[in-house]
Amino acid sequence: MSEPRIIGPSQIGAGTVIDQDVIIGYPAKARLLARYDFSLSNGAILGERCVLRSGTVIYEDVILGNEVQTAHHVVIRERARIGDGCVFGNGTVVREHALLGRNVRLMESVVVSEGATIGDDVFVGPNVSFTAGRYMTGALEAAGRLTHEEAAIREGRYWEGPSIIVEDNVRIGANSVVLAGVRLGSGCIVAAGAVVSTDVPPGTMVAGNPARIMKKSVPV
Repeated sequence: MSEPRIIGPSQIGAGTVIDQDVIIGYPAKARLLARYDFSLSNGAILGERCVLRSGTVIYEDVILGNEVQTAHHVVIRERARIGDGCVFGNGTVVREHALLGRNVRLMESVVVSEGATIGDDVFVGPNVSFTAGRYMTGALEAAGRLTHEEAAIREGRYWEGPSIIVEDNVRIGANSVVLAGVRLGSGCIVAAGAVVSTDVPPGTMVAGNPARIMKKSVPV
């Protein structure tokens, strides 16, 4: 096991503990491909009394609030903003520019899409995935079969603004998929295994593939 690696002018809050094999301030993709140097970074900012367990990677320009906890092999990508009291399960990935409020609980192997916005007091079960698009154009762009502009035309509104919006007090069951462009209203419940392709009204419960409203009011 190796000691933690802290890159760039990272700031570590009082009382924060960092396990072995943790990387703080990992360089963003654009910087790394431009300079091919793992030592160049703007650093990251960690709040007070955080707990970062082994295998965690925090990219540059990330800001963590106070009392944030990561389990093992958590990755938080560049420019993500994480509120106080958030907890991340093993293998969870938070993509670029995502914004999480206070007390967000992401269980094991959750993937939060780039640009997603999540409110306060949200629970997300194991193996839940948020998507940043609907047409999966990345490989076609890389192969030169689509330009970025052509991909943007296909995605249309799904690339405008936050990829997904999750309002306060939402609960999302294990193995669900939430597609780009969806808003989950305050206090709603997404049942385990649901595939959510349209907005979910506040205070309702949805289930199935595609997800449909099962209850029009649910307890918070």
